[in-house]
Amino acid sequence: MGISGRSALIAALLGMMLTGCTTTDEGAKQQAAPKPAGPVAIEPAVAAFRDICFAYSAPYTQAYAAAARYGVKTFETKKGSSLISGKYTYTEGASDDQSLKVLINPDGLCVTKYRRHPGMADDETIESQFANLIKTKYPDAFKMGDLGV
Repeated sequence: MGISGRSALIAALLGMMLTGCTTTDEGAKQQAAPKPAGPVAIEPAVAAFRDICFAYSAPYTQAYAAAARYGVKTFETKKGSSLISGKYTYTEGASDDQSLKVLINPDGLCVTKYRRHPGMADDETIESQFANLIKTKYPDAFKMGDLGV
């Protein structure tokens, strides 16, 4: 067998060996993993908004007790201003680990801020849960032009 025949044989053997080899990217597999079937537990961020802000309306007096159940112990009165509403007063409280902040303006605004942490659901799940929560009180909220979430 000549040099060209030997080269062809080596190339063929090498090609056959490489066809059995595959590489995997574990990170890509983790991201593409299917979502679990069945009901998904509500995210703590969505539950906090539901129980503290969404369940009540201005002046949000019951929201303070609801925030306490989530670990927000004290509220401080603060002042703010904006071009649209001018000067306003609101209260702000946070849990001990600062993972949950609650801002309440008795004139009609209640906000929860939840810090992202490991183990938290992906953005799509959280957005879907928020949308479903809004639909419970305002079923026609997403029908305008079918804009989605």
